[in-house]
Amino acid sequence: MPRRPNGNQDIDARDRAILELVQHDAKLAQAEIARRVGLSAAAVNERLKKLEASGVIRRWSAVVDPLALGQSMTAFVEVFIEHPRHETAFVRKMLELDEVLECHHVTGEFSLLLKVRVRDMESLKRLLLHDINAHEGVRQTRTAMVLSTEKEESFVATADEGETP
Repeated sequence: MPRRPNGNQDIDARDRAILELVQHDAKLAQAEIARRVGLSAAAVNERLKKLEASGVIRRWSAVVDPLALGQSMTAFVEVFIEHPRHETAFVRKMLELDEVLECHHVTGEFSLLLKVRVRDMESLKRLLLHDINAHEGVRQTRTAMVLSTEKEESFVATADEGETP
């Protein structure tokens, strides 16, 4: 399993350019990436391996349209955990649920913020009642339904501070 980057990675301008390209199109041929960044295909291959091994690139995946698969409902669920001793088990459970897309520790009144995607209201009800609220240590949840989504990306800006991409 790749280690998690600590933010102090030795990422140079070419690595950043490579990351920019593969975030936009992970199927882009390494020869084309090499041409665009001014390296050999072998050098691009080595850099990609290094970025993967260090955890900068977490995984390779396809971005799927949730509506095409009937996942039409998105919601954000704020979760109040009554005591920190319950958080680890709760987070572990959330990591196992495909419906939970994101799980964040947050500041404020609630402990965690979940982004969830489900088929319909019945699926959301089941997720909330049986998987989230029923978990030991959950005292309260508050759910906000998404009416429409104007932007939803996983792209991470690659420009270094003060640098333009």
